[in-house]
Amino acid sequence: MEAFVAVAEAASFTRAAARMGISVPMVTLHIARLEEHLGVRLFNRTTRRVDLTDEGHRLLEPAREMLDSFAVAERAVRSGGGVAGVVRVDAPASIGHAVIVPRLAELHKAFPDIVVELTLGDRGTIFRVDGFDIVMRVGVAPLSGWVTHSLGQTRQLCLASPDYLARHGIPREPEDVAQHQCILYASVEAPGGRPWVFVRGSKQVRLRPRAAFTFNDGAAILSAARDGLGLGNHLEMIAREDIRAGRLVPLLEEWATTASVTLMSARERHALPHVRAVMEFLATRLDWRVD
Repeated sequence: MEAFVAVAEAASFTRAAARMGISVPMVTLHIARLEEHLGVRLFNRTTRRVDLTDEGHRLLEPAREMLDSFAVAERAVRSGGGVAGVVRVDAPASIGHAVIVPRLAELHKAFPDIVVELTLGDRGTIFRVDGFDIVMRVGVAPLSGWVTHSLGQTRQLCLASPDYLARHGIPREPEDVAQHQCILYASVEAPGGRPWVFVRGSKQVRLRPRAAFTFNDGAAILSAARDGLGLGNHLEMIAREDIRAGRLVPLLEEWATTASVTLMSARERHALPHVRAVMEFLATRLDWRVD
């Protein structure tokens, strides 16, 4: 059953084998025996993809619950009864690298029997939650009925290097951005770059600047902006050190929008002791400094 959940979540026999620390043939054998026992096919396999069948989709959540229940039972008889289990966390890449990864050693020291599977990427642009116990989102309204922890708010700032501004001038109004080279955040939902939104009082200006560069990674946007390649748009909580050091200059601050940073977990997942422990650690033990 553990092999089934691993393949379903990784959508790959190879990645599932690496996660479990066993060979691909052994994972294949486990799945074959499970399918034989149940009398159904759990996966559709092609040379490029591994997808769940309808029967596989129906089995996935009960299988996760079964494995979680076994972890609880195992912990009850384990010496010391420490919190243990696998916790899957999803966060935007730039925030994850800046504030989660540096504190994983502390988390491991506090909960040595918890395995954290941290996924960093551009999922934060939409609300994909399948397979995750805890998700962090910026500017996304929490789902009704979910357990949430608000980590604070941060501004979305337009930024540029002093060198770039010396060569190209300073934009005074949002419309001036159209005359500048711009570095945009691109994703699978917005491959050409996401629009920039400026708000002052009751007035809102939404525009899609002409892209000089697009990246699907916030760190790359900051790096390009520091190198003088154009205007970037980024969270103040991530750009703070560059701003303090004078490497980047905030622009159009009176038009800056504000976004909330929130941790979320489905109630049935948060009820598990190991998930709850990681959620509370992230919410209370880290110095987010977003306000």
